[in-house]
Amino acid sequence: MSSNRNRLFVLLLFFLSGFAALLYQVVWQRLLVFYTGSDTVSISLIVSAFMTGLGIGYLAGGRLADRSAPPVNLRYFIGAELGIMGFAAGSKWLLYDFLYASAPPLGDSPIILYAIVFGVLLVPTFLMGLSLPVLSRAFRFGEMDQQARYISLLYFINTLGASLGALITGFLLVRRLGFDQAIWVGAALNGVCAASAYLLSRQASLSGEVLVGGSDAGPKVPLRLTPVLTIWSVQYFMSGLAALSLELIWFRILETLIKSVSLTFAVLLAIYLGSMAIGTVVGTRFGNRSARWRERLFLVCQLSLYAYTILALTAFLYGIAHWPVLRFLWDYFASGEPVLTPRFSIFTYGLVPVFLLFLPTFLMGMSFALSQSLLQDKPDEVGRRVGWLQFVNIAGSAVGAWGITWVGFPLLGTAMLVRIIGCLGLVYIIVLAVRRHWSAGLAVVMAGALVLVSLTIPDNARFWQLMNGIETPDQFVFDENESAVSVIKRSPDRKLGVVFVNGLGQSALPYSTDEIHTLLGALPLMIHPRPERVAVIGLGSAGTVNGIAGRAETQRIDCFEIATNQAAVLAEYAEQAGDSAIQTLLHDERLHLIFRDGRYAIRNQAIRYDIIEADALRPASAYSGNVYSREYFELLRAKLKPGGLAVTWCPTARVLNTFRSVFPYVAYCDKLLLIGSNQPIKLDWAAIRQRAGSVYSRQHYGRSGIQIEPLLARYGHGMRLLPATATRTDEINTDLFPKDEYSIRVNDRARF
Repeated sequence: MSSNRNRLFVLLLFFLSGFAALLYQVVWQRLLVFYTGSDTVSISLIVSAFMTGLGIGYLAGGRLADRSAPPVNLRYFIGAELGIMGFAAGSKWLLYDFLYASAPPLGDSPIILYAIVFGVLLVPTFLMGLSLPVLSRAFRFGEMDQQARYISLLYFINTLGASLGALITGFLLVRRLGFDQAIWVGAALNGVCAASAYLLSRQASLSGEVLVGGSDAGPKVPLRLTPVLTIWSVQYFMSGLAALSLELIWFRILETLIKSVSLTFAVLLAIYLGSMAIGTVVGTRFGNRSARWRERLFLVCQLSLYAYTILALTAFLYGIAHWPVLRFLWDYFASGEPVLTPRFSIFTYGLVPVFLLFLPTFLMGMSFALSQSLLQDKPDEVGRRVGWLQFVNIAGSAVGAWGITWVGFPLLGTAMLVRIIGCLGLVYIIVLAVRRHWSAGLAVVMAGALVLVSLTIPDNARFWQLMNGIETPDQFVFDENESAVSVIKRSPDRKLGVVFVNGLGQSALPYSTDEIHTLLGALPLMIHPRPERVAVIGLGSAGTVNGIAGRAETQRIDCFEIATNQAAVLAEYAEQAGDSAIQTLLHDERLHLIFRDGRYAIRNQAIRYDIIEADALRPASAYSGNVYSREYFELLRAKLKPGGLAVTWCPTARVLNTFRSVFPYVAYCDKLLLIGSNQPIKLDWAAIRQRAGSVYSRQHYGRSGIQIEPLLARYGHGMRLLPATATRTDEINTDLFPKDEYSIRVNDRARF
């Protein structure tokens, strides 16, 4: 096999490795969420732990690569793939069966959780990071421009594999196999990589080409941070920080616009990584140009990246608000339900994210290829330079992730963040002038233009008002922090309000207009003879909480909510609308708002409840499977007091089947509500009417304009006790195979 074919073969293997790596990230993050919770901070620490392991692997891999001959570096890659495969084979047991299901909780501190997640992910992420530097030295070239091009091609093919991995994992593997079985696809790919690379090492000599002035192995001196390498280190840190920051910003904007479902993240990540991969391979075509020409192009790419980010958002905001041809998007952004028809998805999952994401991420990839062609000038330092700069880039990404999460979103807001990050382009204008690529006059003009363009981004309130399809500010109540963009949109006559979280409509205000949420709380409350302590997962409009607060016997109401700004938005709306029902409810001494993932909190506290229920959640929403799974219902059953009631909305046949597989006694209101218990449920309608007719209950619901007795009577006719029966085990939701969450197509949904 020729040397060129060898390199192409290794590129193919690195494509498969990138595919598997992204598959693992998706699956392992899902498994770890059961242990850490699914709130924004918990997911950020999982991503940060993943990146930290990659960074350490890059650093160590670079040192190994430069010490070793090409055949040895290929063997390092083989060992890395085998190690990842071995970890993957046991990862379901480690991350779910042991860490979540068996290991004792060690506390709720983010630092402790980060340390645990970092510890369990260190080995596979270290090996993933190690792969790029060692493969960068698996072949020796006669010219450094060929070496730099090869490194960029490795980055391109691995990123392309990751892009397809994101898409296929979400759309095919998890939907058809579940999370646990999808792991074996990744393990098989790692096995193919290891076996193929081993066969390649046996039948081909990898030393057919020689690096100019280089040796097979053994760096003579440690890597020195020369002034040039220091500048590149700063650049890689800043680009990592900006790239991760922009990723979080773009995904927050697009998830709000698109109205996210379970597959939204997979699509956006595939576009992000795929665009970067395309940019990288295009950038490799300029390696034969002069160094000065490539330097100028690199600086212009960086400037264009930041300038386009601002210009695209400005044009998008103006277009949806003023151009009749885009009115359908404006109307969709104002609505509350996701539309997933193929024709409409061309815009929401195609043209809109491509318009905002493609060019900036393309330029990121192109800049990587150009930077490698500029900085790789010492054969004996190839691996260490790749490893060190990727480590620095990862460090910048980690700083960006935590900075945006903890400081940027809550203190500055998305609009100001876009302005600040966009103005990073000023750095490259200065460098273009200092390096005499541009005249001072042109640099001043371009700097002024960039600043002026950044000022076209409106303030944060106006920014999110337009993104939510609202024309006048007095119809819009909002707050943005690290957890969510929480919004209440008021009707033109100011009599009604609709609660939105990250673009999705949740419930309506006042409570009298949304009887379903009231019923979800009130019906189990009136069925239970003495509900002293109750729990609700999800605040939303607080309609379900209001429904469950209608008995004098109830002494404590625990409400778990991951959108930590939701209560503040409700309070502001109540003040503007003069809604005394909301104000009274939020000041009810029995109500305890706990801003944490509800499933996580209930599992990790030694408290039992008379009633536990989750607020209604669309079954196709991301992470909805966590509150519609068999394991979740088993958790509720274990946390009930004797005679306690577990309650869930029943949007699908699988939820019905899953619920019945756990609870021996079930009451069912057709396609609306399920109530389960460890003991027989008594539907004593005379007692229910008596409880609902008490002075306390009438006053409580009357404050909201709700006549509770007619409401219960209307839905009570459809309420019945279900007999114990065998359940079809293939049509239920589990933690590791949440079928409803990924049943986007109608054909994928089980029938009632």
